[in-house]
Amino acid sequence: MSRLEIEGLCKGWDFPVIDRLDLTVEEGEFFVIVGPSGIGKTTLLRLVAGLERPDAGRIKVGGRDLTDLPPYRRKVAMTFESYALYPHLTVFENIASPLRARRLPKSRITETVVSVAQLLRIEQLLSRRPGEISGGQKQRTALGRTLVAQPDVFLLDEPISHLDAKIRHELRLQFHTLEELRKVATLYVTHDYAEALSLGDRIGVMGAGGLLQVGTAREIFQQPQHLFVAQHLGQPSINVVPAALSSVDGALQFAAEGAELKLPVAEPHGQALAGRSSERITVGIRPQHVKVIRDGEVTTDTTGGAAVVDATVAIYEALGANGILVAETGGVRLTALTAPDAVFQHGEAVRLALRNDAFLYFDAASGRNVMVA
Repeated sequence: MSRLEIEGLCKGWDFPVIDRLDLTVEEGEFFVIVGPSGIGKTTLLRLVAGLERPDAGRIKVGGRDLTDLPPYRRKVAMTFESYALYPHLTVFENIASPLRARRLPKSRITETVVSVAQLLRIEQLLSRRPGEISGGQKQRTALGRTLVAQPDVFLLDEPISHLDAKIRHELRLQFHTLEELRKVATLYVTHDYAEALSLGDRIGVMGAGGLLQVGTAREIFQQPQHLFVAQHLGQPSINVVPAALSSVDGALQFAAEGAELKLPVAEPHGQALAGRSSERITVGIRPQHVKVIRDGEVTTDTTGGAAVVDATVAIYEALGANGILVAETGGVRLTALTAPDAVFQHGEAVRLALRNDAFLYFDAASGRNVMVA
């Protein structure tokens, strides 16, 4: 059994990078860690691989404590963001290097390398050197070298971040179907939220010091426990409005700080926020929950009701599959998604229908979602 267990892991230099991190990745699970650059994702992989020593905590695989073992005794295989291929060796020799280190028979090496190369669709490149192949082919080669190692844990460090969109999509599909990755625990890190939502059986969002939330793609996207999580997942980014709560004639509303925008708090949110009247709060609403209405149109797709406000178009981008509109209302800028064939002009008057039941409310000081127990 190759379950990966991380207990109370700490690592820092002049400042803390990972602080008391706990994580369990089950055998066969594809676990994705997403977070911005410099937050400690690669450091976590290097700790698991044995390339860095933790300041505190334990790392176990299959119940076996690896914390003090050197990398070559851990049965952990890592694919690096920078490929880390041997430039003087062919693609075949690069992929075969872990097998040769184990002194396997030549026939076994050849059979394994060819099989993995066919799986990754690079069998025609086996005689070439890294300088003679493309970036996507280099990444497949690096991944092939990892796969042949037959480890207890796979560690994948932003393996497709530098590739063009078409190749990234193709490799994402391959990650879904590679049986080798489903035999052991896999820890995959990325800064791309789309990769995380697409690939992860579970996802961990990493913030300063460790994981802010762990869950399925649906749980993390729809019920973010922290403002940092809500802002990091989604494109365009979630609309964020610093505001203050108040009660008017027994009904709760929020008013944007330093602006004229005031909106009612829909139930059941009102009941949960009733005790926070007069407090500062941060309100979030995703662009897909903001509908743009023109004269004569009515809003029909707001299942939880909508707060309608007058607005003026500030920016409009037509992106093919959809449009992104940024409009100003009451001194606040809000982003909305539109139909792909819509056309808006700068300064045009529109109305925005904001789904009341889709608002997210975060504590202004801590950033915690106040609706989550």
